[in-house]
Amino acid sequence: METIHYNSKKYKGFTLIELMIVIAIVAILATIAIPSYQNYTKKAAISELLQASSPYKAEVELCAYEKNGVSECTAGTSGIQAAATAKGRVKSITVQAGVITVTGQNSLENISYTLTASGNATDGISWATACLPNAELFPVGFCSN
Repeated sequence: METIHYNSKKYKGFTLIELMIVIAIVAILATIAIPSYQNYTKKAAISELLQASSPYKAEVELCAYEKNGVSECTAGTSGIQAAATAKGRVKSITVQAGVITVTGQNSLENISYTLTASGNATDGISWATACLPNAELFPVGFCSN
């Protein structure tokens, strides 16, 4: 009896087409993931801008209660610290008549927001926030505009 042997070579590894498919899948995932990651890191960096304005906000509120309005609440006067200059991702913080403007730098270049105080000692102080130009990077409900 004669035995027929088929070509029984065992192939090990991947074929070229399988490798090309894997590379294509990785490329598609990278095109989706990289912009999302960059947006995520910007959103995380925004917290540095938000924290930078906290002391100024408290000082403007105290000034508004003492002066019975915000018109005299400017950086460097009425118990409000001088305007801040570049540090970390914060380019500058200015306060003029109760309006706090925070501007970013480096990864937050051209991103800024303003906190506008209104009111007096009798009626209380309220704040309006304008975020420019990318309001979607700020926490939900933070920007009034």
